[in-house]
Amino acid sequence: MNRTQGLSPLALGLVLLTIFGSSDALAQRRGGGGGGGLASPIEFSVTYGSMWGGNLGTRFGTLRTATAPSLGFALDIPVQPTMAVELSYTRQDGAVDYDTRGSLTKLTDMSVNYWQIGAIRGLTDGKVRPFITTGLGLTYYSPSESTVIIEEETFNVTSSTRFSLVLGLGFKAYFGKAEKIGLRASIKTFPTLYNTSGGLWIGTGGASLGVTGNAIWQWEAAAGLTVKFGG
Repeated sequence: MNRTQGLSPLALGLVLLTIFGSSDALAQRRGGGGGGGLASPIEFSVTYGSMWGGNLGTRFGTLRTATAPSLGFALDIPVQPTMAVELSYTRQDGAVDYDTRGSLTKLTDMSVNYWQIGAIRGLTDGKVRPFITTGLGLTYYSPSESTVIIEEETFNVTSSTRFSLVLGLGFKAYFGKAEKIGLRASIKTFPTLYNTSGGLWIGTGGASLGVTGNAIWQWEAAAGLTVKFGG
C-alpha cells in the first residue's frame, strides 16, 4: 500500500471539477445548445478484470494485497450529451500477504469492495468512444480471519471502511446500427485514504481548507459488456 504524503482530495476534486466543467459547453455545441434532452439512454455495464497493488508498510515488513480477479458493475445516467453520472461497484476477492525480505506469507483471504459515485465523460462521438471517469466513495475491507500471526505475534483483524477515490480511462465500442450493446474496457486506479487529517483556517486574508493523508493504491484493468436501456 504505497504511502503518498500530502494527498489532498479537495485539491484533486477541484482539478476534476475544472476538467468536467468544460463538458457543459461542449455538450451545448454538440447538442445545438437548445436543451434537446438527453443524447443517450441509461447504460448498464458489467466488467471482469484483474486488480493489483495495495501495499502498506509496517514495522515488521510490507503487507500486500495479492493480485486477483475483479468484478465490476456500473450504471451511467446521462445528464448531458457527453456526460453521465456514474454509480459503480467493484469487488476483488483475494488475499493479504506478508512480505519480509522478498519472502511472501499468506495471512488471510480478504475481499476489497469499492462503492463509488462520480462522472463519466465521453471524449469523442462515434461507434468507438474514449472516456475518462472519476468518482469518490467508500472502500470496505473484509478479511476472512479474525486474527493473523506476524513474526510469532498474534494480531486482531477486523473489517474496515475508508474514504476512497477512483480515476479511470477507457473506451466503449458499440455494435450494430442501433448501438444498444457494446464493449467497455478501462484501466482505473483506486486510492484509499488512511491517517487523514484536515483543517480550516480563517484570517484577515481569507479562509482555506486543507486535507492531507496517506493512500493505499490499487489498480484495475477490466473489460466487459455495456447495454443501453431506453432512448
